[in-house]
Amino acid sequence: MEFVSALSQASLVLVFAAAVLGKFRNAASFLAFKHAVATLGRVPAARAGVLAAGVVFAEATTVLLLGVPWPHGDRLPAVIGLLTAIGLLASFTYAVARALRAGTRVACRCFGTSTGPVGPPQLVRNAVLLVVAVVAVPGVAESGHLSWQARFAAWLCGAAAALVLVVGDELVALLRPVPTAPTRTSI
Repeated sequence: MEFVSALSQASLVLVFAAAVLGKFRNAASFLAFKHAVATLGRVPAARAGVLAAGVVFAEATTVLLLGVPWPHGDRLPAVIGLLTAIGLLASFTYAVARALRAGTRVACRCFGTSTGPVGPPQLVRNAVLLVVAVVAVPGVAESGHLSWQARFAAWLCGAAAALVLVVGDELVALLRPVPTAPTRTSI
């Protein structure tokens, strides 16, 4: 179970780090995220900036709590990081589901670059990440027993999973059939 927990934590660290970096890539990325927060969170534009900054702060905190090795094998930061991730992901999933139910069309901006509207792919991604975070919790109690090779393998697998989750929107767009215009035949 410790390997699964380490893999899950690695995935979460990398996904949340990509989210933070994507939103702070430039001023336009953060402003676009702020607009998405205002729309998805149904908050006034004046408060959206504070909420957006709070989300990014919580994501960055999650990265630090899960990604930094703590002295003396302290497991409390990892548990707090996982609980923070679970809270964030549950909130994101609820906001996306509510937007879909209401027919609200807004770009996700989860990683700062997506321009497509939120939809089922974001719900699936958030649900997968939520399961990953929940699955990681029991293994934290066992942490400290993995060899460096097993820890490396967990991070390598976690990186592969994070890559698929981060670029999932683009993968879905690539796999989606392209509508074709009817062709005319002349007689």
